Amino acid sequence: MKNQKTIAAALILIAISGISAAAQLNSGMISARESICNVLYNIRMLLYYITSGVMVVTITLAGVRWIGSQEDAGERKRARESIVHAVVGGIIVLMAGWIVLMIVPLAQCALP
Repeated sequence: MKNQKTIAAALILIAISGISAAAQLNSGMISARESICNVLYNIRMLLYYITSGVMVVTITLAGVRWIGSQEDAGERKRARESIVHAVVGGIIVLMAGWIVLMIVPLAQCALP
């Protein structure tokens, strides 16, 4: 149920971005290529924002769990692993974004 709500919210945001781009296209302000590039840029930025938020929440909760573990070595290990996984996930998302930025010039997209 939770995943369905997340997917629905993402689709709504993508649709809003597409509608905005289509409105600009119909008004003659931008070309179809620029419109597609804008939608892709908006999706990329949305993923950055979502990833950043999830990272901050995960690191914060793991830090609280680490502090609250006192002498429980197993709980500290799980908290430390959560922090490491959050940081590695953030690095992977940043690297994916950089790869996209390397490909964007090939599509002749002008980034906003």
